[in-house]
Amino acid sequence: MELRVCSVHRREMTVLVRGRETSATVSGKVFLERPPAAGDIAVVEMEEGKPHVVEILPRRNSLQRPVLSGMQVIAANIDLAMVLVSLRDPPLRRGFVERSAASATWSGLQVMVLVNKVDLAAEDDREMLARLELDCGRAGFAFGLASCVTGTGLDAVRSAVSGRSVVMTGPSGAGKTTLIRILSGRDDLKTGPLSGRTGKGMHTTVGARVMPMACGGFLIDTPGLKVLPVSHIPRGEMKNCFPDIAVLGTACRFRDCLHSGEPGCAVKAAVEEGSLSGERYAAYRSLLEEVSRG
Repeated sequence: MELRVCSVHRREMTVLVRGRETSATVSGKVFLERPPAAGDIAVVEMEEGKPHVVEILPRRNSLQRPVLSGMQVIAANIDLAMVLVSLRDPPLRRGFVERSAASATWSGLQVMVLVNKVDLAAEDDREMLARLELDCGRAGFAFGLASCVTGTGLDAVRSAVSGRSVVMTGPSGAGKTTLIRILSGRDDLKTGPLSGRTGKGMHTTVGARVMPMACGGFLIDTPGLKVLPVSHIPRGEMKNCFPDIAVLGTACRFRDCLHSGEPGCAVKAAVEEGSLSGERYAAYRSLLEEVSRG
């Protein structure tokens, strides 16, 4: 039978059996051939009534990060990357959104940016949120506003994720655990207190983990990953991690234009004309410079 991998802990793992997380034994060759990750589809045989993993099937896609030994798969077989940020406490950081979206796009994932804690919104937040929504729309990202306290926007969130495999990333304190608890229908997940030293939420779990959602589909939480990485993205490919910039770039004078000051750059012209926001362009330039430094 084929079952979804829920979590991996060194040489041990769990799989979902009829929606329940169940410990499984693993054949030694599995870790050598294709080390399993949350979201993988495993071929399982029952031995003495317990699941035994004998193979990990090829992945449709994966989210990876660089480690000393190469690239580590964080999660696999993903339909949507949800970038969850809070409007405040902690405050929304545009750089986090852009970095996470670029990394997810490089991995071939659809992106949804969800701003939580909109119940704390002030009048002067409206313009900032409108700019972010416009930029997301131009890039082809889904966008949503929600409050896990009042329930605002949660029906739209359920509709967006229903039946899909969703990896969720967000800074500490943004409300990930609360949202996961709402979407999964589970009350046994702990929410972390805010750190007295940093004012940020304290992680309550470690390692990627798959949970079924009450509305259908699966959530993959990545609590040990503070921000999705970009260091593994080649310098010349960063522009393709910004779908709106990639489209605009087809009109550049030079085919290999990196949109960093070259003559005849259509992307720079779009910023000057207002069809690409300065915030979006600045984020691209910042990440391009980061990967250029290595």
